[in-house]
Amino acid sequence: MSNPQRDIPKSLIKTSRDEIDLPSLAIYKQENSTATPEPVETLPSDLKGYAFTVGALFQAQNRPQEDGTLLYTGDGMMYRLGFENGTASLKTRIAKTPCYYADRPTQYYLAESFRSVPKSKFATKDLKHRIFSYFAGFRDGGQSRFSIILGARNQLNTAFLRTRDHLLVTIDAGRPHIVDPITLELIEPTGETSDWKGIFPFVPKLQKNNLFDTYINSAHPLTDLSTIINNDSPDEFYTTNYSTGYNGKYRKPVNKLFDHVLGPLFQKVLGKPADPDDFGRYTYLIRYRFGEEKPLKRWRMLLPNGEPVLVEQSLHQLAITEEYIIMSDITFKMEFTQIFSPFFTGFLKFMIFKNLKIDWLGAWIYGVFLKQLRPLPYGALYIIKRADLEKNTTELVAQRAIVPTEISHFAADYTNPNHKITIHIGHNNGWDVTEGITRYDRPVAQFPYLRKDLEGMMTGTTDLGSLGRYVIDGETGKILQYQRVSEEPATWSLSVYTHRELKRDNSQETAQTVKNIYWVSWGFSWELIPERIYNAYKNDLNRTVQSTDLPSDRRPTVLLRLNTETMTIEDQYHFPNNYFPCSPQFIPSSDPTPEGQDPSTHGYIVCLILKDNPENVEQPQDEFWIFHADDLNNKPIYRLRSPDPKQPLNIALTLHTTWIESLYSEGDEQERQHKREQALKRDYDHFLPDTWPIIQELAKDFVYPNFIKQTPEKDFEKEILSDQQ
Repeated sequence: MSNPQRDIPKSLIKTSRDEIDLPSLAIYKQENSTATPEPVETLPSDLKGYAFTVGALFQAQNRPQEDGTLLYTGDGMMYRLGFENGTASLKTRIAKTPCYYADRPTQYYLAESFRSVPKSKFATKDLKHRIFSYFAGFRDGGQSRFSIILGARNQLNTAFLRTRDHLLVTIDAGRPHIVDPITLELIEPTGETSDWKGIFPFVPKLQKNNLFDTYINSAHPLTDLSTIINNDSPDEFYTTNYSTGYNGKYRKPVNKLFDHVLGPLFQKVLGKPADPDDFGRYTYLIRYRFGEEKPLKRWRMLLPNGEPVLVEQSLHQLAITEEYIIMSDITFKMEFTQIFSPFFTGFLKFMIFKNLKIDWLGAWIYGVFLKQLRPLPYGALYIIKRADLEKNTTELVAQRAIVPTEISHFAADYTNPNHKITIHIGHNNGWDVTEGITRYDRPVAQFPYLRKDLEGMMTGTTDLGSLGRYVIDGETGKILQYQRVSEEPATWSLSVYTHRELKRDNSQETAQTVKNIYWVSWGFSWELIPERIYNAYKNDLNRTVQSTDLPSDRRPTVLLRLNTETMTIEDQYHFPNNYFPCSPQFIPSSDPTPEGQDPSTHGYIVCLILKDNPENVEQPQDEFWIFHADDLNNKPIYRLRSPDPKQPLNIALTLHTTWIESLYSEGDEQERQHKREQALKRDYDHFLPDTWPIIQELAKDFVYPNFIKQTPEKDFEKEILSDQQ
């Protein structure tokens, strides 16, 4: 049976919203994987550059948790870890979009402690503002934060993309934004609101107060720097703009209702036919070229039979080869029941309902509306010819390849000889990362270790994952060959990966194929498996490990290196109990590659490690670890900590990363503010006059001036909080 010692650190669900600048982190060195870390003065001299990662500020310190909040729902906190002259620095900033500055002023209602949560001057101004803020306030639901009046938050908490001239921060449910690498200020979104299609385009046509529409795209857009090396070619990137339509419970009848009832009604109300995309269920490939008069171009995606490409789950990730663009429809489903259920349970927190003691109603709502919608037992890849982008057309044909196991994330070789695409995939069986632990969950009877104190943490895997290498015919989508490897304990809960950049990612590199790839796996623990999740997967026919054979004890979190040519795991580091690794990033050594060493292992792997203070599990004590990429166990491991032991690092659970060799500016302060001001005018000036006066007040007094200045959170809170508090 499981050890009574905790497997999972409480630090996972604790985050600090403080925006900090630490010019020098404390450095510790352990000579190998079993040695005791000792303080040292410097890092290796060949470790240089800046690693960027971002994570969701899941739980604020000064307010209670909201029902329905998942760990990766929250304002994006950007982290920049810098290496220079043997030292390490850390800078953090919240990704403050316009909707960020509309969120806090309208927080009249928040979660459990209705009376104790600070209210803003705007929300308490008078009865009209109280009523508006109560109903217009943003609330967490599933992967999103949503207002039934104002629309959806763009929280920019998922990934970064480095193009030739810019750094972008991204999320699945919002427009990517340009970031200034030096200040970590947001500069402007890519594309205007009029360039993007919302998840349900009919909503803003009917509801004029929907200031912040939901734009679904890929959290991992892509670029090909090998083709735009010099300034003669425009800097560009590719992403998607799509909508699954309604994909929750009773999907088919609801979409029929949209088509056959709401469509004609829509035409009657507006006096014109509904657009084919108005009710969702569309998929576009987007190319964004910086600096052009019309930077955004879109192509509707079709299958070879002429039917539209309809995303079933999420086009979370894209990849690019010399001839093709690949999109993956993977198990990261946005469920509308998750988004809207918190509004029902949220209203139950109003004092009149609290006094009636009807918490059972919240449990019933969760039981009915949050029944798990299983991810599909396969992954779909859509393959587009890059040559077709040069044709005078608005439609593209995509070949569909079916991978017979769920996809976590994937990487692709750049070269595709004879149209053969090589893809490297992390597979997760029996795991839905869109499901989180709730206060209503029960443990599995024979393993009663479920951690309800980790409410909001994604539920754990119920099966052993695998690593796959696939060769696919780019012209037909046919899988020509594949090889997969599952290995105890390395491939439980495969999460994210890193590898040395290819020439398409960095024009200074020469490699065109991924030879060594590093994955972080999050192990196995009954602390993260509710009974409902176990029951949902226990009888699956394609299990690697039968449910009756699941381990009774934890399996460690692991950093592993896979040789993609031999398909063997050649190196793996097992983290101690209660250590949780995130966000691996390969940083190349600045020294020449020694003779006989493979360049794909010549460098370092930097990871964030979430951990608790062993003397106080309520206090996070997070660190950054640095491994030698060619030997994860026997060469020195460096550990970076807060310079003040009394104030240890408290970092969000981060996922995806990027690295740049040196910093650059997006202009001086005046130029940056001007870009933000112009972006606001392009996005909102044309329809703000049609919104309610109270929304115009919100925009004029809070959104516009503070987004332009990128007002820090502490200063913004001082501005908006009532004088009585």
